[in-house]
Amino acid sequence: MPALLAIAVTVANNMKKHIQNRKVLLRFGYLGSFLLISLYSCIMQKPYSAKITKFQPSFWGEIKENNLKRIADTTEILITGKVYDYDRPEGGISVIFISKENKRKFKTVTDSKGHFQINIVNGLYNIQLIPYKYGKTPSLNFENLNFKSGEIRELIIYTESSAETVSMDTIFESKRAYNEYLKRQ
Repeated sequence: MPALLAIAVTVANNMKKHIQNRKVLLRFGYLGSFLLISLYSCIMQKPYSAKITKFQPSFWGEIKENNLKRIADTTEILITGKVYDYDRPEGGISVIFISKENKRKFKTVTDSKGHFQINIVNGLYNIQLIPYKYGKTPSLNFENLNFKSGEIRELIIYTESSAETVSMDTIFESKRAYNEYLKRQ
């Protein structure tokens, strides 16, 4: 009987090892299959192309005049001005004075005749113009304008703007991205 029991234990251990080896082989088989399928799908991925048309406005200009009108007994600076587009007054343009020292912003908007007026403190400024007829994308920047306490200044700014349509070919990486693009059209 003990010999029979020893044989049974040996057979059971051999079967256990065989089953464990088979599980390992199955796991490697599944992993290998998954990797091959993934590699095949990456290689065979179809590119989805589309022609995209973009509205791309352009906006440029210059400060034609930066006149000191007079000096007042105050610490503030009064700036008046006018913005022209092709010799027409340009209304609805945001004029933002950004301090170079502390990034503080002073903002105003031109009226229907292109006029603006703003009080700022002395310092070195960048000026940014944003025409809202195109949204917020194009802006015009003027850098390093120095204003001193008590100055009353007049700025005359000429701008030009145009709207262009640019088309370009785009290749989407996946069908999902391509379908999302088509839904938005």
